[in-house]
Parts: sequence; C-alpha cells; structure tokens
Amino acid sequence: MATRLLLVTTLLLLRTPAAEALMEPELCYVLDAILFLYGLIITILYCRLKFLTHRESQQGAGKEQKEEAIYTGLSSEGQETYETLQMKSS
Repeated sequence: MATRLLLVTTLLLLRTPAAEALMEPELCYVLDAILFLYGLIITILYCRLKFLTHRESQQGAGKEQKEEAIYTGLSSEGQETYETLQMKSS
C-alpha cells in the first residue's frame, strides 16, 4: 500500500509544471533519494521480520520439537540409497 502511494505521489509530482523546470541531473537526484528511502524501508522491515522470527523460535523451542517430529517420519532403514535396476532379458 505504501509503495503504491509513493508511486502515485511520484508520478503526480513529475506531472507538475515545476517538474518540467528540473533538469536531468536534478531528476536523477530525486529518483535516487526515493530509491534510497525504499531500500532503507525494505531493509528495516526485513531485519524486523528476522528478529521477530528468531524471538518466536526461541520462545517456542519445545513446541517446535513436537512439530518437527511430524516431518521425521520418512526413513530409509531397509533401503539402500541407490538400488540397482534389474535388466529383463527378452
């Protein structure tokens, strides 16, 4: 939602007569600032997500062990890793 708002705002600002007065380098500086802010916001959200998931994993360690047992059901105790194929003679 914020990305759409930023995009719409940028497009509206570029359509104004004041934007026509900007020369090419100034326009690049404005776009660089917008990209810098976008990258900063995405980085902050990513770090926040990593910290929240790390905190939740520490709090729910016992719960994860029970859930992990669901996925450990597959085993190859009676099988070899690679089985040889038998050729049928005709």
